[in-house]
Amino acid sequence: MRNLRYLLNNKRDANQLAEDLQVQLEVNRFENVTVVPIPERKELIIQVPEADGALEDTVEAFMSDYKDGLILE
Repeated sequence: MRNLRYLLNNKRDANQLAEDLQVQLEVNRFENVTVVPIPERKELIIQVPEADGALEDTVEAFMSDYKDGLILE
């Protein structure tokens, strides 16, 4: 598994954004994805399976308007 940490800008609440992303991933039928909001740090941690480029592209497209930065772990 791989962790993607998105640092959020001030446009959205981390909890609401996590719910919205989870719905988007379910619509696209992506499974085995964990989305954890950290409201205190304005951050989302998204755990994805290794080597799933389509999933990472979907997450990146969704997060493009809401992120200030990305940390790969």
